[in-house]
Amino acid sequence: MNSERKELHILSMEQFAEFATTLSSHTNMDNARFTAGIASQLSDVRLASQIIDELGLTGKAVIKEVNNQSYVVLKGYPGLREKLTGTRYLTSNPKVVDLAIGHKRVGNAMAKGARLSIFIAVPMTVLQFLITEQSTLMRLVGTIATDLVKIGLSTLIASGAAMVAGTITTIAAGPIIAAVGFGIATAVTLEYLDRTFGVTDALVNAMEKAKQRTIGELARQIVTFERNFINDAVRRMQFR
Repeated sequence: MNSERKELHILSMEQFAEFATTLSSHTNMDNARFTAGIASQLSDVRLASQIIDELGLTGKAVIKEVNNQSYVVLKGYPGLREKLTGTRYLTSNPKVVDLAIGHKRVGNAMAKGARLSIFIAVPMTVLQFLITEQSTLMRLVGTIATDLVKIGLSTLIASGAAMVAGTITTIAAGPIIAAVGFGIATAVTLEYLDRTFGVTDALVNAMEKAKQRTIGELARQIVTFERNFINDAVRRMQFR
């Protein structure tokens, strides 16, 4: 029952307006959205800290195949560790999985982190849409689209960096540190390019123009047809 428990808060329009005013005056929503977008990398900082605490900054881990099974062979002093007290573990061992040792495990952790970023960033974008008076539906869709692209690219590059680090070094924390560094650097670069060159604005404008050429034109044709139909009906009534 506790796992399925949900809470619903209902605000009146006056309460929401007060909340929106307070939030807008104390929070830069663009920066908040950016922070939400790098939630994956921020969570990986904690993971890197755990690996370093367990194995040390130079602690080594080597992946070996034995009888068609993958093992993590740990180098160092087992007596100094709290969780990984042995020298060899299956890569599927819960302790190894929890610490994301090896570039494959780092990749899985990055995928979970990307989902976390999406689950935080999208609601933040919707909230910004709700409290911004001049925002449009197209801006909401365009902003979410660019946010997802930025999260996807930073996660992809971070995963690639972890894979490269895992092939060129045996330091256990190497892949996750590389993933965090390249992931944050990519996210910051993409955010800078977006704000400097107006990528989101360009996408929103393109969507607005496309809507005008398609749905907007169809709506105008329908309105014109209805107006002509009504005018014809009125003229026929007058002649009678």
